[in-house]
Amino acid sequence: MKLFPKLHLWLILPFVITLIGFQGYWFGFKNAPLHWHLHGLSATIWYVCLIIQPWIYHNRTIQIHRKVGMLSLLIAGFLIASALNMILISLPNMSEFSPLYPVRYSLAFVDLISISGFTLSIALAIVYARNTQVHARWMISTVFWVLAPGTVRFSFIPLDAIFQPKKFSDFPFEWTDVFIWNEVLIILLILFLVIRDYIKDHKIYFSYVLILTANVLFIPIITGLKDAAWLRSFFD
Repeated sequence: MKLFPKLHLWLILPFVITLIGFQGYWFGFKNAPLHWHLHGLSATIWYVCLIIQPWIYHNRTIQIHRKVGMLSLLIAGFLIASALNMILISLPNMSEFSPLYPVRYSLAFVDLISISGFTLSIALAIVYARNTQVHARWMISTVFWVLAPGTVRFSFIPLDAIFQPKKFSDFPFEWTDVFIWNEVLIILLILFLVIRDYIKDHKIYFSYVLILTANVLFIPIITGLKDAAWLRSFFD
């Protein structure tokens, strides 16, 4: 029996959350700048490939799975390049009135770590392509490297409906509070996967340990470093 028969169904959920979280991009699609399109479309296509790959693995030939994998690799390259470009463009142009402004450099640092982790996960998934257990978990871990931007934005949809602020400062919390809530949820999800693997197979996979460690560290990076002088120097 092949592994992860329903993985494609589980992957749809974070995809939908991310799409809804970035609804501002889709509703303003015609007026969005080119660098948004390069990032938004490459991320969407890559995620669609990620979802259909488990289904293809179970319902089509391995040759088709590998061909789609090669396409996914190409799309991932565009996604990584566009994400780096977003940091370079967005960081110096962020408005001082943005709720992200006080943590813009630490947030860029988190984004850089996430892009690097995503890239590493893709590379190691290729290295372990013939080891289905390890390969699949490296691919699953890619979701958690890029999940927070979508879930944080998604969180503000019900929060906006509840508090109905005229401006962000009317919220009874900071942007970093919402970021922390989301990180805690992501950490709990990864812990669930780690515990599930250990109970079922008595194994702990490095792919999950790596992404778990990174998400734990993201919290003190954002809340502690903020816009530390060495971060400003690094990015400037």
